[in-house]
This record gives sequence, structure tokens and C-alpha cells, in this order.
Amino acid sequence: MHAGIKQSGQMALLIDSEGTIIHTSGDPDFSRRAVAVQLQVGANWAERRKGTNAIGVTLTEKKPVRVHAEEHYFSSNHFLTCASAPVFNSTGELIGVINISGKQEHYHAYTFTLACMAALSLQNKMLLEESKKEHLVTLRELDHRSQNHPLPLISLSRDNRILRANHAAIRMVGSDAIGKELTKLEGFSVETIHNEHQKLWQSVSIRKQAANAPRLYSFKDIVGTCPVILQKKELAQKAAATDFPVLLLGESGVGKELFAQSIHTASARSAEPFIALNCSAIPDSLIESELFGYARGAFTGANKDGNAGKFEAAHKGTIFLDEIGDMPLRAQAALLRVLQESIITPVGSTKSKTIDIRVIAATNKNLAAEVQAGRFRADLYYRLKGIHITLPALRERSDILTVAVHLLRKHTSPCPPLTEAAQNKLLAYSWPGNIRELNGILMQAVFLAGEQPIDAEHLSFEESEVMKAESGEDRQLTLIDAEIMAIKKALKASGWNLSKAAGQLRIGRTTLYRKIEEYGITLF
Repeated sequence: MHAGIKQSGQMALLIDSEGTIIHTSGDPDFSRRAVAVQLQVGANWAERRKGTNAIGVTLTEKKPVRVHAEEHYFSSNHFLTCASAPVFNSTGELIGVINISGKQEHYHAYTFTLACMAALSLQNKMLLEESKKEHLVTLRELDHRSQNHPLPLISLSRDNRILRANHAAIRMVGSDAIGKELTKLEGFSVETIHNEHQKLWQSVSIRKQAANAPRLYSFKDIVGTCPVILQKKELAQKAAATDFPVLLLGESGVGKELFAQSIHTASARSAEPFIALNCSAIPDSLIESELFGYARGAFTGANKDGNAGKFEAAHKGTIFLDEIGDMPLRAQAALLRVLQESIITPVGSTKSKTIDIRVIAATNKNLAAEVQAGRFRADLYYRLKGIHITLPALRERSDILTVAVHLLRKHTSPCPPLTEAAQNKLLAYSWPGNIRELNGILMQAVFLAGEQPIDAEHLSFEESEVMKAESGEDRQLTLIDAEIMAIKKALKASGWNLSKAAGQLRIGRTTLYRKIEEYGITLF
């Protein structure tokens, strides 16, 4: 990576498991600036020494992270944006970190992905060296492992002909595309994207045009100007470029399926099926047949020719497991087995089938709390929780009126104006049903207003006792409720500075991080 990192004005670092920098490579000019804050070989960047920073957080949380500008604890580090990814050995032990750092104004969205890919590449290289000594795996297995990057990777010649492609890319372009010119592949649109400085690299975005496929949502359908939703949208777009499982969290009606479809549409699997499954609607007696299908004559009343299950239908595409928190424990065990083995066996059949799917799950429940209560399997939770994105409730967003105007335009043209009284009423409401409720209320308002502007009297809210209970009114607080309220109050009072908030709460910053994640508290 040296040439590209150097040209981009950034620096790559290798850090050991204690947080000490053991190697650096990159732009000399930036390196000189970095020395001023001890971003150099021999310095230790563990959290206990350097406060919040990407290296320290990755060592603590054991997952990739980006820390941008003022998110660093020390003000002297605010000029930095850093992306870090953990490196594990063959037994799963954390042995170090790959970090890419640069000035915040030079940061590019691909830097985070590049750090993750570098860490994965290093792990594969170490496994190869280990296998040469111990002969634990065959060369064929090693080649398969090195090909199993989540991102579609293509090597091009100078005249844009495809020289090599990994498995994710082959799924898109087909094995017969090797040797062909990328820009002339039938059924694909190709867009060349340059980074803002025209220095680091040229990347190619490939989108397969699926014929006769129903239109799914894409990221352009996610409307809003609120910084929180924009951040979640950016995170989802990065997730779409990988094949990692995604867990979408948030209240009912916040747009989890919209995000799920958008991730699929922007992914390398966009030309393949998107299959949605409502996990709360599966009868316990039909779990296996619904998920895995059944063979001919498997049970009384079954289709005489058998039937493919949801997982087989989603082969090579994406399966969306909605309301995963309501899935019965028996179904959870069956689901975990399939996710671990990538093999299904239809009911009444002795023949197994290999499946290749990307999993996106969603729930409005606190899965960590469900695990503690024994209602959700911990092993399944961690299997699904590859990339987790918590979507904000509508009442927490600053762009309610923007969303309202967008929905109105979908219902009627020309879009009727909202009077000031109507706007104030929309902003004052608690929205227990979130965007789904807003859409229904606006639909009714368009009908009642006719060709007139929408006024407050046209907005009919049904704030029942159930809704009041959901919004916290007239309800006895639990200990968890009290903790959530205290954390949110401290975050707001500290200007969302996690270290200051932890100090106010008299807990460690790592404990605060864990509770924010456990309770699904939205930052900003």
C-alpha cells in the first residue's frame, strides 16, 4: 500500500496488541506533523494513555473503527482522522492493529475499507506461513480462503481488460469475463470514480442491470437532512460494499426495510434475489419448511412437487430477516446452524444444498437484553451482529418537516403547503409510530384538505394510552429506563463528548461505550 498511502498524504501504521506502534509507512510531510503528537514508532496509543483514538478503541472493542477530528479526546489530535482494524491470529487472539491516519481534510471514505482489507490480507498471509510449517491446510483451501474477501476485487490491464477477479467479483461479472474489456460487458453500467485529489487511486463502480426485477429501494430514496440519518446512511453505504452481515436496530416504523433494500441494491448481489422474511409471523410448526423448503410428499397437505424455502430462494442474493427478535428459540437454533454451515436440508429430504447468501436482520428489540433474559441465543446474536446500525426515531430527528414534504409529494401533485400551525403541530408530536405513522397522517390530511393548504385541523393524531405508555408517560420507570435517561442527559449536557459524559456519570468511558451499544442509544 506504500505508494498509494504516500501519494494520498497519509500514513499507515502497524501496532502491537499493547498499543505500541512498531512500524510506519507513508507520506514524509505528514509523518513529520505526526511526530509532534507522538504518532511514531515506539509510542503507545492505548486508550489509557491517549484517550479516545482509533487505535485504542479498536484494541478495546476488537472491531474496526474510525475516529474523526474532534472525536479524539486530546485537542492536539483534532487535526487527525484515523481508521483502524484489528488483526487476529489463527486462534482468534487479537495480536495487533492496522491503522491509516492523515489530516482530517484529506480523509477519504475508502480509507476505512482499505484498513479492513489490509488487516484481512495480513491475517491470510500469516495463516499461509503457519500452514507451510504445520501442514494443517491444503493449498487449495488456502487459495479459497484468500479469495474470500467480502469486497468484489478486479485486476485490470492498462487497456481495462479483466486479468483477475475474486469470488465476489466473479458473482457479478461471471467467470467468462476474464480477458474481456470491463467497459464492454453486456448488462453492466460502469462508472469511474476518482478521489478528490486525483492522487490515490481510481476505483470502478459496477452495477448489473437486472431484467424484469421488481424495483427495490436505493439510497437515493432515503430522504433527510438530519446529521444523524446522514451518518447512518453513510455507514450503510459502506456496509453495502462488503458481504458482512448487517443488523438494523430501531423502533417500528423508522425505515429498517428501506435501509435493508438499499444495502442490497448497492451491493455486488444487486442482480440477485432480495427475499424478506417476517420472523415473528412463522408458525412454530412450519419453521423448517418455511426456511428450508420441503421435498415432495414431506407431509400431509404439502405441495405435491415440493417447495423451495426462503433461504434457497435467496441463493446468491440477500435474505432480510425482519423482526428477528421475535423469532422462537427453536427457529433460532435452526437459523444458526444454516448461517454457520451455509447448507440447508429441505424437510423430508436426505439431500443437502449449499447456499450463498448475505444476511441482513432487523429488530425493534434490545437484543442484548433479550440475550440476558434467555429469549435470544447469544451465539446467534453475535453471528448476526457483524455491522450494526441503529436508526433514529422520528422524534429524535431534526428534519421532520423535510420528511413530511417528501411524503406529501408522493401522495399528491402539486405538493400542498403546510401552514405554520400545521408545522408546529408536526414538530410538537412524539411520533410513537415514526415515519409509518407520519405517512398515514399526511395521507389523511391530503384527503381532508382537498385543494387547500394543510392546516393543524387536518392532522389527526390518535395518542392513545398505549402510545403514551410507549413514549414514557404514566409509566413506572425500570432501572434500565433510568440508566438510558441518565446517559442521554449526560451526553447532551457534555455536548456529546463521551469522555466528559462518562466523568459526569462517574463510570469509565469503556463502560459508557458498552451501555450506549447495549441500549441502542443514538449518538448526536
